[in-house]
Amino acid sequence: MKHVLFIGGSIASLVAASHLSNHCKVSLIELHAEVGMPSGQPGFIHDLSLLNSYLSEQQLKFLKPDDNEPGWGLRSEWLTKHLAMNAAHTGTTIHTKTRITSIKVENDQFIVEFQGGGRASKDSIIVDRVINSAHYIPSAPGGMQHTVDEHSMIEYVEPTVTTSWFGGTALTSDCQSLPETAWTFSRSEGLSEVWFEGTPNWQPNHGWIEQIHSNLPFSAQHRTIDAQILEGMRLAGVSK
Repeated sequence: MKHVLFIGGSIASLVAASHLSNHCKVSLIELHAEVGMPSGQPGFIHDLSLLNSYLSEQQLKFLKPDDNEPGWGLRSEWLTKHLAMNAAHTGTTIHTKTRITSIKVENDQFIVEFQGGGRASKDSIIVDRVINSAHYIPSAPGGMQHTVDEHSMIEYVEPTVTTSWFGGTALTSDCQSLPETAWTFSRSEGLSEVWFEGTPNWQPNHGWIEQIHSNLPFSAQHRTIDAQILEGMRLAGVSK
């Protein structure tokens, strides 16, 4: 049985893992203590039906998608946590608070050494495929990073070209008048997400409730949850 390793618990990684675990051994290594925390993915999806294959009806109701015609706003960290839980149920082994220290190639396989996960502080696994989505995950505390040398055999969640974005949540009542540079959508709990490329040039009257800096694709189409789901399907070799 082939062994596939995902670096970073992005939505695309978890969608791909859900498919690949049907016929492969699947592992996922995440720098943070929790998959999906902190959130780095805007919680906007155009086609809500894309989630039907990955969430139960109860899980979808828990997300409380908010109508933002022509799409929906929701908490992406909750979505990511549900996807991670479902991936674990279907056999994916998840190592959180874990850092890759080296990846070596030998006989068309990868020898991956890591720290922080498993029964010992150091461990290694041999895998047949490595898919890296670490560029979509917010920076870890203390500047902790994976050591992943560039290699032609390592695959990457696309697109790999990203720019720095600021994302904040604020009271929806504070977000009635925003600059044209802002990308915003509402969520059901009375909050809105407001995203700016680079440094924000606007502040809500009652302050930011949450703030995050994340790497996102420049294209608006690729910044959606839809794009992450479709990318996960591509990596798994399945069609819509």
